[in-house]
Amino acid sequence: MKKKYYIPIVALFIALGIGCSKDKVDPGIPATLPDVGLATFSNPTTITNLYFGPGANQIYVYEGGEVGLPPEEEIRIEIRSETKSVMGITCAIQKDIVYKNGIVIEDTDDWIAQDDEGNLWYFGEFVINNKDNGDFKDNAGSWEAGINNAIPGYWLIGNPKIGDNYMQEYLKGEAEDYAIVVGFETVTIGLGTYDNCLVTKDINPSEKNVEELKYYAPGIGLIKEEGFEKWELVEIVELVEIIE
Repeated sequence: MKKKYYIPIVALFIALGIGCSKDKVDPGIPATLPDVGLATFSNPTTITNLYFGPGANQIYVYEGGEVGLPPEEEIRIEIRSETKSVMGITCAIQKDIVYKNGIVIEDTDDWIAQDDEGNLWYFGEFVINNKDNGDFKDNAGSWEAGINNAIPGYWLIGNPKIGDNYMQEYLKGEAEDYAIVVGFETVTIGLGTYDNCLVTKDINPSEKNVEELKYYAPGIGLIKEEGFEKWELVEIVELVEIIE
């Protein structure tokens, strides 16, 4: 399942013209599933999508927790030098580690590849979930495109326009996450102010009344997430450092 952190860093909530999640139209699950068979992958591990980060030799650090409370988790994301072949496509591996009180509680490899049209595809993930003491718990959330009828979706589309909606992954009855492009906004976080940020609303149909707004800065990537429950802001995650 595409990563959903639901973890903010401060009580700060700046709407920045976006408004509440309930204000955005939801066209529902896209009628057409992405067809990876129609895509061409000439250089799939070279990711040039404007809204993706991090780059080579960078680590993105995020912090988060419930609104009004101090940060309780840290997330570190980087692109590994290793690759993985999924459905015959060479995928880059995005390493995603979540810490709580300094202990690794989740360690995930996401498999992504860019097609020649600039669409970034999501081919699955391998998840290690740990207990709060760091002991292994399970691998819940792991999936791989092409296995058990799982279908790859879009991590990010190449030329997003307001109103676009697209599947992020598809496994009938289990993983039907999709995203809607809801705007392009100026967004301010602790690291600075970013113009023309892509804003998407991410929805998992199996989680009723739960939605996310994600903010992607051009040339940077994901800088902020806001988690809503019953259209109330409850959690935020924010980029706090880029380690070169």
